[in-house]
Amino acid sequence: MVPFPDFSHLNQLFVLARFIASHNIRVHFICLADWNQDLKLRIQGGLCASNIHFHDLLVPSSLDAGNGLPSIAILIRKLVEPIRRTCIDISTNAKRLVIIHDSIMRDHVRDVHSLIPNVESYMFHAISAFARYSRLRQSIDHLVDDDDDDHEKMIKQMHDDFPLLESCSGPYAAALVRKQHEWKLNSGEIMNSCREVESKYLDLLAHTKDKQYWAVGPFHMLLESRDSSNMTKHECLEFLDKQDVNSVIFVSFGTTTTLTQEQVNELALGLEQSNHNFIWVLRRADKKMETEKLEENDEKIELPKGFEERVEGRGLVVKNWAPQLEILGHTSTGGFLSHCGWNSCLESISMGVPIVAWPINYDQPFNAVFITKLLKIATSVRSWARREELVTASTIEKAVNKVDGNDRRDRNEAKGSRVEQ
Repeated sequence: MVPFPDFSHLNQLFVLARFIASHNIRVHFICLADWNQDLKLRIQGGLCASNIHFHDLLVPSSLDAGNGLPSIAILIRKLVEPIRRTCIDISTNAKRLVIIHDSIMRDHVRDVHSLIPNVESYMFHAISAFARYSRLRQSIDHLVDDDDDDHEKMIKQMHDDFPLLESCSGPYAAALVRKQHEWKLNSGEIMNSCREVESKYLDLLAHTKDKQYWAVGPFHMLLESRDSSNMTKHECLEFLDKQDVNSVIFVSFGTTTTLTQEQVNELALGLEQSNHNFIWVLRRADKKMETEKLEENDEKIELPKGFEERVEGRGLVVKNWAPQLEILGHTSTGGFLSHCGWNSCLESISMGVPIVAWPINYDQPFNAVFITKLLKIATSVRSWARREELVTASTIEKAVNKVDGNDRRDRNEAKGSRVEQ
């Protein structure tokens, strides 16, 4: 396994690694040392622990290239040779080597195909099939036998509201994505998805790329539920236990987003004015990459004065990790105000919880289109064309209140039941 060293990416591959290891297959997980240390703690005493072998990569001492590239771009480049050497070392004791690598890490396994005779590789995508297909359409002038007129019609109807690669990512990330379709060495591609949700776009991808696509998700359903009988219940779950059915809005923007202070103030006021019960996970973007250390002089995000006192009893603010899957699966949770990361979308779909879509960047705007326009299980906070504008408290209040009194919950519950089957 060769993951991209970001939590939302590597966590999905690690779940797949644990699932494979549970079938008594040896798995080698190649990642940054600090990430590996955290992952080891998660499987201590587990049945698959002995079948997962971690290979630690060290962060290069200098990530300053002096050419304007972001530090993560330099890190990715400097990991190519260590990963190549590790794959070669592993192959010397293996009759057959199968490499599953994140789509961003394709250059790291490019050379092994010519150096290792017993190897095959599969590209893993941490995004939806819809996002993958939409990006391909923007990267290739003419798709082979493209018969998806409905997709083109939707794009024309949405005009500026349909996301473009450059509007979702910086120039470096957009260039990486545009090059993915050129990759020819892999034997197939793996998606964290399922046919019950994305059959149309999985078929379009397979036809367009002339590759086999395996939809093996949702990944959170691959592993057996943890035995929580001896675990201390998280404060979020204790809070939910005291609320009515479908009465709580869960608010979370994932691990890579930090809202501005001004936006935090508007979100707080919007939640307060909505009169909804809520759980709000308010945290800074994850700095585990080690290329973006959180300095002491970094501005702290503060809640409006007196906010927590005014919402006491109906609102809970969590400033660290929260058990998202358990929260979404609780009967008191009635909606999810989300950045629309694909993993969050899948978890919400499988739990039958309607989504209030507030995409920020990367694949999130494509996912928002998919769940609002096609699945129709979500409502939008704002149009993508207005992404640079401050989202006001009144806009947030209206979006949150749309969760009530519509049929999105019925559609999502039906979709979730099919996913579980």
